[in-house]
Amino acid sequence: MDSPTTKLLKSLKERLGPLGFPVHFKLPSASVAEPFAVVGAITSDTSKTAQTGLIIEDSTVQIDIYLSGSKSRVYAENVKSQAIRLLGRSTRTTSSILMDNSIGREVYHIVIRMTETIL
Repeated sequence: MDSPTTKLLKSLKERLGPLGFPVHFKLPSASVAEPFAVVGAITSDTSKTAQTGLIIEDSTVQIDIYLSGSKSRVYAENVKSQAIRLLGRSTRTTSSILMDNSIGREVYHIVIRMTETIL
């Protein structure tokens, strides 16, 4: 039986599917070309849980989307907007776009952090 966190990670991959590019759970090698997404680190907070009963877990996950630097900023903004809408409502979502060369070439790097409450 999958844990609630595993179910969340699987659902994030499914929700991002309509973007039409691969979704990974770790950064692929530099030979993998953009576009792709990485569902990365997940942090859990169970401070809302009472002493007894259900476990209430706030899970914060970072999703990184990498787009070719040859695309336009408008394209990157549109992908960011579409991704946020595909991910749906959560407790809290923040996002940013930056030019980045951490994967060995200049890309648009969309960073989305979202927190979902899991019961």
